[in-house]
Amino acid sequence: MLTDGPDARMIAGRYRVDGLLGKGGMSEVYFGYDERLDRPVAIKLLRPPSYVPAAPDSPEAAEILDALDRDQRRFLREIRVTARLELPGVPAVYDTGVDGSPSGERRLWVVMQLLRGATVETLIDAVSFDGDDVPRVAWAAAIVAQVAAVLADVHRVDIVHRDIKPANLLVSDGGLVKVLDFGIAILRGAGALPRLTQVDRTVGTPAYMSPEQWAGQLVTPASDVYSLGCLLFELLTGDVPFHGTSPMPLRAAHQEAPVPALPARLAVTGELDELVAAMLAKDPGARPPAAEVYRTLLPLIMAGGTADAGVLPGGDLGRDPVRPFRRPLLGVTPAAPEAGRVPRGARVCAGTRARVADEAPLTEDEAERLRADVQSLLDDDRPSEAVRLLEAGLARAAPGSLPELRMRHALAAALLMAGQYGRAASLFEQAGAAYRRYLGAADPWALDCAYQAGHAYAQAGKPDKALPQLRYYIANTATSAATDPEEAAKVLESRFVIAQLLATSGDAEAAMAELRAVRPLLAAAYGPGSAQVRNLDKWTERLLAQGAPR
Repeated sequence: MLTDGPDARMIAGRYRVDGLLGKGGMSEVYFGYDERLDRPVAIKLLRPPSYVPAAPDSPEAAEILDALDRDQRRFLREIRVTARLELPGVPAVYDTGVDGSPSGERRLWVVMQLLRGATVETLIDAVSFDGDDVPRVAWAAAIVAQVAAVLADVHRVDIVHRDIKPANLLVSDGGLVKVLDFGIAILRGAGALPRLTQVDRTVGTPAYMSPEQWAGQLVTPASDVYSLGCLLFELLTGDVPFHGTSPMPLRAAHQEAPVPALPARLAVTGELDELVAAMLAKDPGARPPAAEVYRTLLPLIMAGGTADAGVLPGGDLGRDPVRPFRRPLLGVTPAAPEAGRVPRGARVCAGTRARVADEAPLTEDEAERLRADVQSLLDDDRPSEAVRLLEAGLARAAPGSLPELRMRHALAAALLMAGQYGRAASLFEQAGAAYRRYLGAADPWALDCAYQAGHAYAQAGKPDKALPQLRYYIANTATSAATDPEEAAKVLESRFVIAQLLATSGDAEAAMAELRAVRPLLAAAYGPGSAQVRNLDKWTERLLAQGAPR
């Protein structure tokens, strides 16, 4: 344990690392102190893997190390997105970076708000689940509604938590529920679909994992809603809805077993019973969005909101989750502006420059300089500033002009780097359609837009929009892929994503056909024992286990 004193470890010259607060499989969390601002903080250090499971000089090892570097970069970007949310239910993120040691080891770190309270896991352990008291139902509804309010906001910016469970939720002093471990969840499961080099990477906690997570399929906001449904059931009954048994293991129970009814002794409303059943639906498309979960639970919270807080776990310590409902947590979602546009008269700043939407039209020379500025920001891993600069440029570009088209394309790329998959995909699709109209189907810019739009739609959980883009890209890249190894690798990656999307859309036969067609190509390109081939084989095994034709 690190202690105060001359030998205490410092990060970034200002954060003192004190006692160990807790540790998990990939991280350690410490009590810390910000010496510059004179305040206590929490410091999370991400542990790098202890070894690379391959020969150090092998192509597989190089790919794994490259993937780890990409995950680290994405983690830092996603932490920035989370920090910008400024939600009461998300711990404030103060700073983040990479800490180097004399041995050359690089460790990601995040400095966050130090929270005081108790995890929902601890509170559940203190509850007596006998009886049908209304205050406990209101208590459960208040916890789940607060989590739903957070998820409704983060889902709008293409973040999926992937590991909602009692240990990742904390009821703080004052009754606010804080959703923890966004960074770790995003790091371990970046993107809705696993990449071609990820072998059997399933993120989540088994008792709360959705059927699609168990199957290694598309992970979307609906997966978080399922985990939240498991939590709601547990808060009401004292136990999770599904258990593994010898005739039916836990995976099969989540994927096949009917949702158990809430005990009659609870005397809950039919609407609550229906909500739990809907949140635990096997089909992700049948689950309600998080905002609807919040609205459905509100009347139940208010029905028990006047009860003595001391009768509930943590209530006597000021950790009553009903208290924050004296005012609404879930605000009205503002109307989204047209993609790529900013309101007239709004200022968008990047660096020392500020532009106004109603300035003179953007010239081609200005557009070229702007793109150079944007590239510098992206090279410095500052995609949010690049997005703001490009939005201002796009607002000034003449409609239908080449500068507008290039701005739209560049903005889509910056949004993709910032992790905003849905908006990026839409802009790539718009730009690609314009390139094809003016420059032809095989134009490199048009093909790049189709490739990026397809993968971004896939990561946003929209297979119906992803499949046409990816198929268009593959159909028009045959010539260049035959002579360009990089293009050939992109085609193989795209075909693997197509197979995953077909599987998640219920077309197991077409998915199996695509996997069988791609396997010899992957074996020839990367080797029969490569991570790429092993991952494809894992997907084939899953589909066969689910009844796909051999």
